[in-house]
Amino acid sequence: MVTTSKWFWPAALLTAWFADFMFWGKAPGISFPVWICVVLLAGFILSWRSGARPSIWSVLLAVLIVFYAAVPAFRINGPTVFFSGLMVGGGFILIAATFLTGYWTSFRIVDYITEGLKAAWGVLSRPFLSFSTPPAPPVTEGQEAPKSSWHKVAPVSRGVVIAVPVLAVFIALFASADPVFDEGFRRLFNIEKLPEYILRLVLILILAFGLVGAYLHAILPSRKAERPDTSKAWMKPFLGWTETGILLGAVDILFIFFVILQVRYLFGGTANINETGFTYSEYAVRGFNELVWVATLSLVLFLVLATITRLEKKGQRTAFTAFVLVLMANVLVILASSLTRLMLYESTYGFTVMRTLPHVFIYWIGGLVIAAAVLEVLQKRGRFALALLAAVIGFTMTLALINVDGFIVRKNVARAMIGEELDVRYLSSLSDDAVPAMVKYYNDPAISGNVHNALGYLLACRAEEQKAEAQRPWQSYQFAQAGAARLLEENAASLGQFKLLDTGHSPNFIWEGETIYCSANFLD
Repeated sequence: MVTTSKWFWPAALLTAWFADFMFWGKAPGISFPVWICVVLLAGFILSWRSGARPSIWSVLLAVLIVFYAAVPAFRINGPTVFFSGLMVGGGFILIAATFLTGYWTSFRIVDYITEGLKAAWGVLSRPFLSFSTPPAPPVTEGQEAPKSSWHKVAPVSRGVVIAVPVLAVFIALFASADPVFDEGFRRLFNIEKLPEYILRLVLILILAFGLVGAYLHAILPSRKAERPDTSKAWMKPFLGWTETGILLGAVDILFIFFVILQVRYLFGGTANINETGFTYSEYAVRGFNELVWVATLSLVLFLVLATITRLEKKGQRTAFTAFVLVLMANVLVILASSLTRLMLYESTYGFTVMRTLPHVFIYWIGGLVIAAAVLEVLQKRGRFALALLAAVIGFTMTLALINVDGFIVRKNVARAMIGEELDVRYLSSLSDDAVPAMVKYYNDPAISGNVHNALGYLLACRAEEQKAEAQRPWQSYQFAQAGAARLLEENAASLGQFKLLDTGHSPNFIWEGETIYCSANFLD
């Protein structure tokens, strides 16, 4: 295998410069997935030139990274873009840590942490090591020792470092002595922007430094990795079965008592809840977040106890599994209670982004609870980390695919058509992701009256904002914005009947006595 790293710095510098070209002074758009693809392609090319072959699981990981990188080009919703960005970052850490082995599919939770930290350290340390001259290979008597590539590069690098300050002194003297030279030099190199150029150069070098570290750690690892043993505990258990049995038994009894109350009151109808003095909506709102935390902490409790408890006899292992299954069954009921409360809350007050996210989250954490129970029965607890990763991927992919803002429009319009209030002010704060759903319902003959007019005003606002937007460079092209602009242009004639007001701040309209500003900056 060829182990030279002479191409790593040039590739990293070109990739970092390309990032400057794509992002500096430009709003992100299609530039992000394009640049991510370039970063990955450079890594695979360096791998091929180095004689290293990536694992098939790394190829799959690269596909997932590209998918999440494409999300900001198709979605504008803040949480969706944020979670997708986190997944891109996490994907790069995993691919740097396991590029040649693909062992991320066999990691335990502790392995994800430790290997991630090792990859981070490799990114920081490996670039420095790449500057060192590798030891010369042994040669026989009379044979000339081959010269390394660093032997050629080092003098050039030192020459550049020495020349730059000397040139700077002479340039300053010439500029002071001759105004014609000074003016020509300023015009040639656009000296007024020199601070900006220096900053951009520094950022390019920092990014290239990190890319070199990531490429070296991934393609030329400093040591051979070993596949983790998922059946092996990463630490020695120290807690006795008696203590664990008491704790799990007590928690199970508490959960069973809570579930019995849920069955009677929450699932039993309005009459039973009214006996307690609460209205149905008050009972639904109260404690939703706490119940989600209960479910999450229950999984953490299971993982901790499974790690630290000494289960030396078959009976102890069987009892532990039984306690865990009871716990997980109760957690599923608690999650069902949480979902029911949230749906009641949404039916009363409508859908928002911060209500939709936990709505999606509950389904995936429920799937994770079921996976934990199955793995416990099969005695494969070490695979829980992979199940957790699958749940995280499922949650973030769901957000990207359902179009959160469009989902909110669909649900709130459906509520309005059965007589519930339509929160026009909140709909005005949604991103352009909501425009296709708004246009669809605006043109639907079944949608009439106030709902149709509200959608008309909201779309008229969007059309007015589109006119005010400056022309964007191609790097900032965004499919959701372009699609929204096309739909608004197609419906411009119809939307002309909805006249907006202009009070000197932002275009607005009056809806049921309330001023609704088109720009989210003027929401109050």
